[in-house]
Amino acid sequence: MRAILAAACLALLGLPVHASSDQYGGFEQYADEGSLKPFARDLGGILGAATFHSGRPLGFSGFDVGARFGGQFYPSKGDQILRKKGVRLFGLPWVQAEIGLPFKLDGFIRGISYQGLTISGGGVRWGIYSASDKPWAPQILASAVGHSVVHRAFSASHFGASLVCSAGTPLFAPFVGAGFDRTRLVARSSTLDPTLNGRAVATFEGRYTAGMRLKIFQFTYLSLAYTLAHGQSGAEAGLGVRF
Repeated sequence: MRAILAAACLALLGLPVHASSDQYGGFEQYADEGSLKPFARDLGGILGAATFHSGRPLGFSGFDVGARFGGQFYPSKGDQILRKKGVRLFGLPWVQAEIGLPFKLDGFIRGISYQGLTISGGGVRWGIYSASDKPWAPQILASAVGHSVVHRAFSASHFGASLVCSAGTPLFAPFVGAGFDRTRLVARSSTLDPTLNGRAVATFEGRYTAGMRLKIFQFTYLSLAYTLAHGQSGAEAGLGVRF
């Protein structure tokens, strides 16, 4: 748990450091054929982050709204777009709103305009078990999410799916998840290799998450998690209000 806490705190601390610059802006200058797929993997890993923090569905008319962050500790090998720009820790913050629907379904939307990226996304979750507040009762749900990404030098679409399990008490609940990210990247502007303009690549990678949710005030929670996406370590964090 200490490792998870430290990882997420490092990610949150790293966010303001890069907030004033475009950490993805090296695409136009450094994109070549060999770097497109590694960059797409890294982008997809960030897009798929922080979509869940519990295996319990909200329940009909419940809601959850808050801030999320997903980060990766270092760019993948071959991602010269981020490496040559000097990027190490990188990620994205989110605003996410969720609502409980009938039939053990939750719907959510998320989005951000940040560092040259405009992203909109959303998804749905389905609780395999009925929602229960009994201490340490296992809760399992399936989650799916999609995103559309626009940057002046590239665009992307993302689809991810996960299976999530959690158990605990109202004050403390660990969770684990496993799934995949599919990312399609389209180069819009490369000054290094103009022949790449219009080139599209796609990646399909696994994701694993382990974390915990803590109740810090009435209806208010903090979630922290460690992630392993396409073999790269990262962290997730969230702060929100949940009814």
